[in-house]
Amino acid sequence: MEKMTRDKFAVKIICVALAAILWFYVSYQENPTMSKTVKNVPLAIAGEQALKENGFSVYSVSEKSVDVKVTARRLSLARVSNKTLSAVINVSSIKESGKYVIPATVSSSVSGATYYVKGKDIAVVIEAMQKNTFDIEADIAQSHDSDLIVSSHRLSHSEVSVSAPKSILNEIASVKTESIIPNSKETKQTAKLVAYGKDGTPLEGVVCTPDKVDVSYTFYDVKTVPVVLKTTGEKTHSLPSKYTVKIYGEGEAFDKIKQIETEEINLAQFEVSSKVRIRLKFPDSAVPAGDTTEVEIELKEKYYNE
Repeated sequence: MEKMTRDKFAVKIICVALAAILWFYVSYQENPTMSKTVKNVPLAIAGEQALKENGFSVYSVSEKSVDVKVTARRLSLARVSNKTLSAVINVSSIKESGKYVIPATVSSSVSGATYYVKGKDIAVVIEAMQKNTFDIEADIAQSHDSDLIVSSHRLSHSEVSVSAPKSILNEIASVKTESIIPNSKETKQTAKLVAYGKDGTPLEGVVCTPDKVDVSYTFYDVKTVPVVLKTTGEKTHSLPSKYTVKIYGEGEAFDKIKQIETEEINLAQFEVSSKVRIRLKFPDSAVPAGDTTEVEIELKEKYYNE
């Protein structure tokens, strides 16, 4: 009985070994050639620098990605995807404007495979580069710190030379710096230049010279002051501490501002405890830092007696 058990165990070991040997044989010795289509392989453009040196630029490309049929051994094919493939068209040899049909070249880190780009070849439109000069606009955003309000700015260059295909150059509505967010740790930032079309979107295929500018800026002084109620006869009345307004400005006149008055009202026209909305009266040297341009005040009896 014990011998039979040993024999059955030995048979199982042999069967497992034979199965493993057969699997390795099929997988590696009989690894079949197969094909599959990899979709949306990103398409890159090579040779643009050489093209620009010849005075031309790519205006448009008919496709941004291609589908590729890949043929390889089964195990190699399993490693092929649109992340391991790259498709490229080369424009470096083009020396005239026009529409060109250029085949895409596909490569991969997986060896032993063949590639076929499905569909049509890539249509590329080439145009001669032209130049024009534009004024530079600074795009200065509101700082995250409400106490930092830019009073003035200066650019290291006021103009920029823009090179682009004629059809793109005609679409440029403005050239601006990329958005700058001021902060208290610096008073100058370097920003890239961006050409915008008539619809307000950035344009591609544009070369700016210079491509960056320095933007220097200074801040207004910001402070919070109390609001006082002004009534007929040039009288002013102190209000509860919650009535304040944040203002900004600069210079000696701004420094002297200690409070903001409301527009003058006649208390005789209102009953005690009435709630009235009154506009604030800002001097020329001060600007409200927020949306507060009026206040709602409950008319206390003491205002009538003061």
